[in-house]
Amino acid sequence: MRTDTRRRRRATAAAALLAATGFALPAAAAPAEAAGDGASLEQLRASIARAEARLEKTRAELDHERAELDRQGALLDAEMRRIRGAGPGPTVAAQNPADATAPADTAPPSAEQTSAPITEPKPKERREARVLQTSPLQSVGGVLTPRGTLVIDPSLEYDYSAEDQLSLNGFTILPGITFGQLLLARVRQSVITPALTLRYGLTDRLELSAKIPFVYAYQETVTQSILQQSGGGTTVNVLAPSAHAAGLGDIQFGASYQFNSGADGMPILVGNAIFKTATGTSPFSVPVYTTNDPNGGIISGIQKKVPTGTGFYSLEPSLTVLYPTAPGILFANLLYIHNFGRTVEVQDPGGGPPIPADAKPGDAVAATFGIGFALNDQTTFTLSYQQEHVFGATFNHAAVKGSSYDFGTFNFGVGYQLSKSTTINLGVGIGAGPNAPVAKVLIDVPIRF
Repeated sequence: MRTDTRRRRRATAAAALLAATGFALPAAAAPAEAAGDGASLEQLRASIARAEARLEKTRAELDHERAELDRQGALLDAEMRRIRGAGPGPTVAAQNPADATAPADTAPPSAEQTSAPITEPKPKERREARVLQTSPLQSVGGVLTPRGTLVIDPSLEYDYSAEDQLSLNGFTILPGITFGQLLLARVRQSVITPALTLRYGLTDRLELSAKIPFVYAYQETVTQSILQQSGGGTTVNVLAPSAHAAGLGDIQFGASYQFNSGADGMPILVGNAIFKTATGTSPFSVPVYTTNDPNGGIISGIQKKVPTGTGFYSLEPSLTVLYPTAPGILFANLLYIHNFGRTVEVQDPGGGPPIPADAKPGDAVAATFGIGFALNDQTTFTLSYQQEHVFGATFNHAAVKGSSYDFGTFNFGVGYQLSKSTTINLGVGIGAGPNAPVAKVLIDVPIRF
């Protein structure tokens, strides 16, 4: 009798447990409990066993789903680090130590689960990656190419500059009264530079690059020679010699290395170095007008052709700082340009043979700072300002007076993602100061392979 009572109590407790976990008992369980029939109790035990088996199966499936979500989250983190160039992320086991203590009877994920695609990045991470891939940030070393990835970046740049010059060959007896020759010159230059840039991710933190430019240039110099005569007469001569260029520019080779991952709220630090060659046409090798040419007394020394290069090798180390902060990314870059001196052949405006001389352009230091915004998942917008100081040049180891100068440039850019591997970027620069280019427009289309 006591045995039957215990069995009834255990059956009642099991039925209550199954009802609490959402499993319904068969309809025959209640009559079997009331009647106390032995066969019905066996059916009830079998039903309980099946319900427990289903519960264990459900638990195993939930464990599988949780493990798969953790795996996909780890893959997503690793992919975002590849986009930033931060290196490979920690393994799934390191990120989820609880998985190491999972029940031993949990089956491993199936082949279908293992090959499941990576889930879509979060909107914030996706927009942050888009901002990092915009052109203005690339120009200051803000984007590193993932390991084994090749980026082919065709670009087209337009630069326009204007310069006014005034020279006097005469004497002044009273303020405003001058005798002699007054020469006014206005130089207008337009340069179109199509270029091909190649970037390759040697590791997740080291990128190598090369840039091959081709230069088309047009320059016009408008000169006005005003001759004040002692008798009070004035003679004005206006000339506008022009010059063209089409040829290879100065090829550049570069490398960028990311020092840290930017974890724990720290800014991302990227070191860059660019070596510029002298493959373009040097300013000292182009012919100039001499006094033997017609009107040579007025236009002597003006170039007959436009150079396509600087004529000097240079090394440009820089440091880039990136700090993601919603809703944008702050960035800054500190750049130093070292020009290597060399012996050049200086053209003689008097028509004589070229004169060899040791020349060295002044080194320069520049600072850039700005912010980038993600307008949506495909469009980004950046604003920045660059200030540059050029130190004085030397000629035959003597300082050239008045050769140091400063200028600034306001930059803004828009980037749009055409596809998963292709982006189009538009950047515009506006010069600030008399020594800065008037305007610059850059369009580039980086394509990842």
